[in-house]
Amino acid sequence: MLNNVKNVFRKIRISTVLYASLAVLILTLVISLIVVYAFPESNVFSSRLKSVLPYPIVVMSYQDGITYRTLSQNMVSVKRFYETQDFSKIGLRVDFSTEDGQKRFKVREKEVLNKMIEDKAIERIAKARGITVSRDEATQGVSRKLEEYGSGTEVRKELDRLYGWTLSDFEEKVVLPSLYQEKLQASFTKETAASTASVKEKILEAQKDLRAGISFSDTAKKYSDGDTAQDGGDLGWFALTDLLPELQTLVVAQKVGVPGDVVETELGFHIVLVEEIKKEDTKQLYRLKQIFTKKTTFSDFLSEKMRGLSVYVLSPEYEWNVAEARVEFRKQEMRDFEKNLYEKADGDAAFLF
Repeated sequence: MLNNVKNVFRKIRISTVLYASLAVLILTLVISLIVVYAFPESNVFSSRLKSVLPYPIVVMSYQDGITYRTLSQNMVSVKRFYETQDFSKIGLRVDFSTEDGQKRFKVREKEVLNKMIEDKAIERIAKARGITVSRDEATQGVSRKLEEYGSGTEVRKELDRLYGWTLSDFEEKVVLPSLYQEKLQASFTKETAASTASVKEKILEAQKDLRAGISFSDTAKKYSDGDTAQDGGDLGWFALTDLLPELQTLVVAQKVGVPGDVVETELGFHIVLVEEIKKEDTKQLYRLKQIFTKKTTFSDFLSEKMRGLSVYVLSPEYEWNVAEARVEFRKQEMRDFEKNLYEKADGDAAFLF
């Protein structure tokens, strides 16, 4: 009988310990969830939790997700990159330890998060179309990159020095996303070949009208898809560096007052007229008119597809802008800081890359 009593008490003690442990575990989980999701201000404890535990920061269509931990790892690599550069040689300094520097780093984090979401979205869209990237293709992609950049040993050293990456990290973070994008873009180009041909036919009709003596302004009003169509295609003054590369080559070779040939860019088809050339300080400026027929671009396609995804941002610092298909800051203060930062980005090493 005494043994039975001991066994009962032993079972009670064991069950009590188990229940107590479970209660502590649940309480710890609740507290950690509150720290991570309820308070936007980072502190040592919350930063540690985010970098160690796989709490999601973004959930996509209830299936894919991005964790604070993965984002934190990527930001460690970003910080390492800037800290390993000697920007003093070009008279610049990057310091993320100041209040201003921390805000700059937060803006960089937002951009990294947007790139991670885009990479996930591209992979989802590609797979929905039956597009996959095999392990062999990824390995071959890494090999091509190594050949492109030089010695494999040197590349490995540079990846470790600049980002703290291994070749596996490089494959996962750079090569795989680029391969999915290449394949999806090729599929999109093939799919839109007919509509692109139609857009090209439209610009060729405009070219016929110009050669028949119809004025550039009237032709632009009739055919151009650009915002300036009703102004006769008037674009205003531009420096060469403000133009797409294909248009730069065309404008330099063109005679004033003579419409150029049809040229294709990633945006569509263009006929450009150089109306006037002048020098302002050290720059040569060109006054331009344009007839433009717009292609459906891969960027347009991707934005539309991303707007159709269910994206939930769980961080109290960010929110999902459905119309733009991008993460934005919740606080107006950070939005204003970001806007001002990009307006004055020239000469800021933190935004050169």
